[in-house]
Amino acid sequence: MIKEIYLKIKELMEKKRFCQQCNEDVLTYTVIRNGKEEICCLYCGLPILVDTRSVHDKNKENDKVIFYADDSAFMRELVKDIFNSNKISKNFVTFDNGELLLEKYTKFLIDKSRVDLVILDIKMPYISGISVGIAMRAMERAFQIKPTPILFFSVKQADEEMQKFFAHLSPAYYLNKGASTDIGDLEKRLLMSLKAILNQ
Repeated sequence: MIKEIYLKIKELMEKKRFCQQCNEDVLTYTVIRNGKEEICCLYCGLPILVDTRSVHDKNKENDKVIFYADDSAFMRELVKDIFNSNKISKNFVTFDNGELLLEKYTKFLIDKSRVDLVILDIKMPYISGISVGIAMRAMERAFQIKPTPILFFSVKQADEEMQKFFAHLSPAYYLNKGASTDIGDLEKRLLMSLKAILNQ
């Protein structure tokens, strides 16, 4: 809900895209043509941007299972909004602490189910994101499975000690969620991180 209101306001300010045929910023609409999503100029009708991935490929991406633990209800709702509006995953599960995530992750390992990505806030009560990551890696070794990528969230910049933890918990990535108060900037950086991680 928070992100939707923010995006509505932003959309009014940045609704237009540049059309090379019309040589100006124009309003656009989206169509599916030959299995590809195209953003077209409202005036000349020609494509401005074509997504090279097929709709089938996108649907496969939507099946990815992603866990996210954060003690901030605001952040959980915000990230959930980002995932929903960008159709990243239909299987996005949130937890308000790392202990609950570990419990669910263990059940997935026992059932031989796949988790494609785990997102962890570093500073959480009871058990920190780093400790959750260490426990995950120990369980994965015990079950002899490939380690699940982890994306760590933090409100502060990663120091040298934290970077050592990331290297130890590889594949592990980091996003400074406190780098900007602009929700759009956070969304952009999160989507860039997800594209790099999930497309590997």
